[in-house]
Amino acid sequence: MREAGRLVVAAAFVVIFAMPLMAQVGAPGTPPGVAQPAPPPATKLEGFEPAAGSVVTLGYDEIGSLGYGLVSVSVREIRDAKGGSARGLLVEVTESQYRKERSFVDADEIPELLKGLDALLEVKANPTQFKMFEVRYTTRGELQLTVFNNPRGEVSYAVGAGRMLKAQKFLVEGDMLKLRGLFDAASQKLNATGSGK
Repeated sequence: MREAGRLVVAAAFVVIFAMPLMAQVGAPGTPPGVAQPAPPPATKLEGFEPAAGSVVTLGYDEIGSLGYGLVSVSVREIRDAKGGSARGLLVEVTESQYRKERSFVDADEIPELLKGLDALLEVKANPTQFKMFEVRYTTRGELQLTVFNNPRGEVSYAVGAGRMLKAQKFLVEGDMLKLRGLFDAASQKLNATGSGK
């Protein structure tokens, strides 16, 4: 009889405590165990769909990287034989051996990306009335550049990539200047190889 009582208590524990925890797995409104669909493409590069029955050509150049490949930048152009095309950057950020994410930046976004990065590099002190701050620039494909201060008040930088999951690397000002140089070189490469569409 005692064993039966313990089983009832154990079953009640599962129903009362474990079920609500299991229901919290996943996004709000999503049944447990159901995978989240990928968000719709945010850039032309990401969403390029060649015409049916068309030959597709992908061209790309590795522009460079920071920190032994932890942040890498390449230019890409994809086109089909029927005139469709997309051009821009691919930025990959490796946070760890288990987390590597990427963000696409369309060619028409690069001038604003360079201006945004320049604005972040101009931040040399806390621009707010609060102890801690962050200033961010984010592209359509969720490449995120951030300048912030640490608890000692020192200005630091970060670059993040990825749409559903983020990979992030912390950088110093010299790295951000190198990253700007990579973006500028990528822009020049795209300009030299034809007009962006």
